Amino acid sequence: MFKHLLKVTLLTASVLAMTSCGVTQNKATHSSPVRSRAVNLDPIKADININEEEKLSGTSSSTYVIGFRVSGDQNYADGVNFSTMAFHLGRVRQVKSAAAYNAMLDKGYDVLVHPTYNIKVERGIFVQKYTATVEGYGGKYENFRTERQKIIYLDGGKELILQDRD
Repeated sequence: MFKHLLKVTLLTASVLAMTSCGVTQNKATHSSPVRSRAVNLDPIKADININEEEKLSGTSSSTYVIGFRVSGDQNYADGVNFSTMAFHLGRVRQVKSAAAYNAMLDKGYDVLVHPTYNIKVERGIFVQKYTATVEGYGGKYENFRTERQKIIYLDGGKELILQDRD
């Protein structure tokens, strides 16, 4: 009985080991979150100087075995926003952020403008590998300023400024 159970177990393990991996790819574009504020503040404005001559690109991969991350980048870009890839969102978000970090690494830019992500997910029985590649343009924030708040009243199509504060 034990030999029969051992043979069935070995046969099952062999079949599972020979199962092929599936691959899923996705492309996404940049999205911006909408934030509401409970406090009225004078907005800080800035110009973005975009270098359209050089396209930046970066890649990152992470490998998971039985749900545990065994390899991948350790550096991530903050403020990377995207709204796609509902499945395995945390893992995809992590490789996208790492790819953005790698694209801007040592370039001196503040923001990655119009990023385009290409996501590849390889799935096996015990192993999943997530790879993200991003391309976009580098931008620097310049000319920071506060714009004065105005209350404008429209009277028959004519603007009347009631208050202008510094």
